[in-house]
Amino acid sequence: MNFRSRLIKLVTFLGGIYFFLEFVLPGTVFGVKVDAYHDQISNGFITVAAMAAGLGLINLLMQHGSRIVFRRRDWIYSLALLTGLAVMIAVTLQDWRGTGRVADEVAGISRLADFAERITSDHEDGTEGVLPAAARNRALREAADRLLTRIEDESGALDLDRLGRGSIDHTLARGYLADAGNGAAAVRAAVAELAVTDGEAPDPAANAAVAGALRGLAESWRNLRNLEYEHSTPKHVYRLLFEGLFVALGSAMFSLLGFYIAAAAYRAFRVRSAESSLMMIAAVLVMLGQIPFGVWIWSGLPDVRLWLLEVPNSAAFRAITFGAGVAGLVMAFRMWFSIESESFDREGG
Repeated sequence: MNFRSRLIKLVTFLGGIYFFLEFVLPGTVFGVKVDAYHDQISNGFITVAAMAAGLGLINLLMQHGSRIVFRRRDWIYSLALLTGLAVMIAVTLQDWRGTGRVADEVAGISRLADFAERITSDHEDGTEGVLPAAARNRALREAADRLLTRIEDESGALDLDRLGRGSIDHTLARGYLADAGNGAAAVRAAVAELAVTDGEAPDPAANAAVAGALRGLAESWRNLRNLEYEHSTPKHVYRLLFEGLFVALGSAMFSLLGFYIAAAAYRAFRVRSAESSLMMIAAVLVMLGQIPFGVWIWSGLPDVRLWLLEVPNSAAFRAITFGAGVAGLVMAFRMWFSIESESFDREGG
């Protein structure tokens, strides 16, 4: 056994013993908090496990890339796979950047609202090491003026006609735009009431009015920008690839799976023994009790169906669940003690 396999088995055993003890031991043992750093340790394991996604991507590129380079059998399918992967990653990143820009704009407005409230709270609490309230109010007014100028410029540059004149989205966008204009006017009016003279105490009501107006502006601006982004080219491309292609391919795959399920059901319900006959009779009773036609045959079929599902079926599923739990426990112990690590031993020779 080489050093690599020993290290893997040691780390696996230590990780298993930690989570085992954390599960069976109480939170505090002899005054020592066993679970004090459990969240940090769990996050560390999650971070390490997340690297498997990058490892899988690298392996995918190596396997299919080599097949494309050396023109091996069915290399065209590998090319289609990697092309789709690259296009989907690029489009998703663009979509992420677009939604991030909207979130950053709204977050900037919300930070100004928090700053307006913080000015008053710091003055009332006598917080040391901060600028005087009047100076901070002047900075707030200047930042609000720059924000409102930018919002007004961007609002004037919005092309709402591409949302479809007369459509619901176009009407909503017009309403959101009007709300943003009213919100900007409310912010200007509230900012004008701030106490900006040196030595003047801040007016809590004025700062609260500024914060409230800014939060209202943030809400209307977020609605407007989100609706505008929903009709942008990156979002249309993302929706085409994901909803129009990926979801459709997934639906086709699962619909094909339905044929295999039907074939398996046919083989399972063939009457060839007493057990298969019993299962066939139970299945027919359940199906007849589920549909209105069964009630026309006999009004007691729904009760029979319910009994079959709650009593024999539940008992069988409990047995299956119990067996799967025991099997999972055995597999967990085999992984914990590295019994399933023959591949590492074979590599070591």
